[in-house]
Amino acid sequence: MAPTAEGKGLPRRRRPSGDIITRPPTYGSGLNELDSMIAELDENGEVKPGPEVSQPAGGLVSSALTAVLVVILAALVRLVGWRPVRCEDTCAFAGDGVCDDGHQACEYGGDCGDCGPRDTTVLPHWLAIVGCLLTTTTLVLGVSTVVEMLRLWAKQATQPGSWLRIPLTDACWGTYAINSVANSTQVREKSLKCLQYVCRALAYSKLFSAEFTAQAKALSKLTSLARRAFKFLRWVKHFEDLAEANAQKSGVMRGLLFLRVAANFGADWAEDVCSLERLGLLPAGTLSVSFLLFAEFCQLALALVEILVTGVRARKEREVTGKAAAGGADGAKLLKQRRKLALVRLELIKYVSDVGKALYDCELSVAHEGVFIGCSLFSGLMSTHKNMVKIFKDGPRGAVPAEGKGSKGQ
Repeated sequence: MAPTAEGKGLPRRRRPSGDIITRPPTYGSGLNELDSMIAELDENGEVKPGPEVSQPAGGLVSSALTAVLVVILAALVRLVGWRPVRCEDTCAFAGDGVCDDGHQACEYGGDCGDCGPRDTTVLPHWLAIVGCLLTTTTLVLGVSTVVEMLRLWAKQATQPGSWLRIPLTDACWGTYAINSVANSTQVREKSLKCLQYVCRALAYSKLFSAEFTAQAKALSKLTSLARRAFKFLRWVKHFEDLAEANAQKSGVMRGLLFLRVAANFGADWAEDVCSLERLGLLPAGTLSVSFLLFAEFCQLALALVEILVTGVRARKEREVTGKAAAGGADGAKLLKQRRKLALVRLELIKYVSDVGKALYDCELSVAHEGVFIGCSLFSGLMSTHKNMVKIFKDGPRGAVPAEGKGSKGQ
């Protein structure tokens, strides 16, 4: 009797290793489908772990680097949470209504009444937060994976015509590609997000005139309101994720997936309600500050959960890639799987960036507006690229010719 899928009582579809890349559409994280694919490859018996799933050489060195990163992250978190400041009125011009810190006879932090408290640590606050995010990214990906990604990006950047190709696809920029992107609702919404934070960054930089800064702020606010029209009822789709979470065999992962659904639902539903007030459909002041913050804390919880779930997903995608390569998978399909793995890793980096964004949205004291803008813009770029990859994943017109592709390229 053919083996049955866990909890379904249905025959499990058997696929040769060469066809392992072909998978049905999935909802949620797709962990169940990945588990099924790995199980089918193991049942073949002939597949041995390939280089992409084997343990990297120098495991002791890797463990030592991980330990060092953990210590560095702990130190950076301490710096972010504890910021020594100086706030005194020792300046001769203190209290004159003008901030004189660092000018003439005033020491830094000596005009507290006019300038407020001044950070006196050597490492800037924003740099400590960015250091935390980069260290966290390295830890969740793994040192060897980060090195692998950097080498691959460097190789791709030096290939002829690489700047004309949409990363992780065979599509090149042209009339067809631009038209396809322009007709995607998701790409338009994420592109507006990029525009929103580019405008906010220009205003934040204080490099321009007061008139230009005001215009940049106004355009940033306008694009934010426009994006809200794209996102209404987005919470409905999360009901589809409940079946996947319920079917997950691991109790820990089942709990994380249910928490993921709850955080997604809470964030999207609360954002819809907030949008009603922001767009003027509800009178200003209808919603309390606590309710406005509820959606932001849901986003912070979601980013943390997504880091854990996507980290597991990235490991499973890597295992599928290695097993499919060792089992003689078709070159074109193996290329698609490697691109899928790269995309999941980029998603993982994006979720770490979302944490830096959520800290400011939640109005936590450790947040920094500049880091918030940078993380928001980076997340917008990653989300835009992800949706573009979905459009061109089947090889559109204007793709790179077959002889220009290799099974190792991305």
